[in-house]
Amino acid sequence: MGNRGQTLIETILYVLILGLIIIVTTTILIDLISTQNKITTIANSNDTVRISMKTMTQSIEDAYQVLTPNPTNTTTNKLVIQTDTGGNKVTYYSSGGTIYSQNNTNTPTQISSSNIYTYNISFKEEANTGLSPTVFITITESNVGTSGIITKKTYETTATQRRQ
Repeated sequence: MGNRGQTLIETILYVLILGLIIIVTTTILIDLISTQNKITTIANSNDTVRISMKTMTQSIEDAYQVLTPNPTNTTTNKLVIQTDTGGNKVTYYSSGGTIYSQNNTNTPTQISSSNIYTYNISFKEEANTGLSPTVFITITESNVGTSGIITKKTYETTATQRRQ
């Protein structure tokens, strides 16, 4: 009679303890996945804004002439550059939270992704004295994930026209 099996109460306790371990582990895994998704969304947004700013910076550096902004305009929400001596122009602007470029064909091209929302885009030219214009670019955007807005961030850069 020294052989005793598990009682019903012991079995129920084992099942409850195992259930608690599973619940805690699942909660931790869900939090880790959620955090990873937020980090990925923020990283993608940062890349998108950097690419947009690089595109605008390259356009300014290669421009034949920076038309807007100019030193008489303090700040504007459009960047207009003349790309060549033939009068071809490119305009960069934000509409509906998305950054666009538009050339002479009047067909806007989206240069920012749909997972970011651009609150503000501004361009300001440094007043210069006969030097190539330097344009300050500021973009304020927010990341939009599956759970809504994750972060709001402002990016700034400058670009100087290389041609005179």
